[in-house]
Amino acid sequence: MAGLKAPFVHSQVTLAEASAALAEAVADQLRLSISARGTATLAVPGGTTPALFLQALGEQDLDWARVTVLPTDERYVPVADPQSNEAMIRRALRPLSEGRAAYLSLGPQGGLGLEEAAPRIAAAVARLSPLDIVVSGMGADSHIASLFPGNAAAALDVPADAVVPARPPGLPPRLSLSAGMLAGARWAALLISGAEKRRVLDAAVAGEASRDVPVTVLTHGRTEPVHVFWSES
Repeated sequence: MAGLKAPFVHSQVTLAEASAALAEAVADQLRLSISARGTATLAVPGGTTPALFLQALGEQDLDWARVTVLPTDERYVPVADPQSNEAMIRRALRPLSEGRAAYLSLGPQGGLGLEEAAPRIAAAVARLSPLDIVVSGMGADSHIASLFPGNAAAALDVPADAVVPARPPGLPPRLSLSAGMLAGARWAALLISGAEKRRVLDAAVAGEASRDVPVTVLTHGRTEPVHVFWSES
């Protein structure tokens, strides 16, 4: 475990402002990665909150042909399913919808079930390790990606593959980047909004690393501080 590094918090009033600031920061990091290594890898969250960020990022002037995008986690459903993170990410990030950037899918692999597909997808993701940039959201329960409180895969001291299966109760099965993969990114950011999530984050920073508080993967498990882009509303 790397130990606690106090996050850099970038505060904004609105989610749109926080999303725009995050897009500029990520674009800068992508340029640095391309300059240093010739390519760049970027993991992004699904759900609804990241859409504004992805739209703003897609407007950045970058050599998108050198960028590979992947989700931090994916519901194991067809891409046509409304719950698919891949569908949202492809719609929101224009270089993907226009075919100018590469995408590594964590979605269904032919007729393979979740447990069968996980090793194949993990091998593909592991070839990208360490990721250059990880952007994550956070739930009000402190979950990131599909690492939920109490899940052994959320513990930094539990060996895990690059991708781990997740079966949250009452929700579709998922594949998630592991705690090690998320913590090991060269640069990492959290995008959160509202007072409740800020309180959850502040409590996590003040506490110990724990699989009961998965966001500590980013706040306590990295050698470099995580950047937090937070909006009041």
